[in-house]
Amino acid sequence: MKQKKLLIILSGVLVLCALGVVGFFLLGKSSNTPTQPVAQQNQVVPTLKPEDIGLDLSMVKSGKFAGNGVDMKITKIGDISSIDYELSYVSKGDIPRGAIGHVDVKPGDSQIDQQLAFGTCSDVCHFDTEVHDVKMTLKVTKTDGKSYQVEAPFQLPQ
Repeated sequence: MKQKKLLIILSGVLVLCALGVVGFFLLGKSSNTPTQPVAQQNQVVPTLKPEDIGLDLSMVKSGKFAGNGVDMKITKIGDISSIDYELSYVSKGDIPRGAIGHVDVKPGDSQIDQQLAFGTCSDVCHFDTEVHDVKMTLKVTKTDGKSYQVEAPFQLPQ
């Protein structure tokens, strides 16, 4: 008697599983219309020159990043609400590296000054060596909501 009940329960479970698999495939194929990729619009992001925002890049001269990072100063911030930045470079072994960040301009700010390390820092800094091909790319958002891109290569001192 117990074996008969077990056989009936197992049969029921198998039937339910089979119905579930069939239903999955039927529901997955319910739409006969082929999907078409959405056409992407090529949006051109307007560019600004580094001098338009008062961008100055230099080697960090003092502090824990001295000689191992870039000092990014932006002095023409009157109509800027925020800046997203990407520092990209190549280190020893031709390994692409970089840093990204965001800065909100607050009322009363006269400039933006960020120091970015060639490497990683938490408790201790581990600096990259043989750094070359340094470039700064900025997305500048103005107070009117419009966005611009600024690109600035950076020549390391010899």
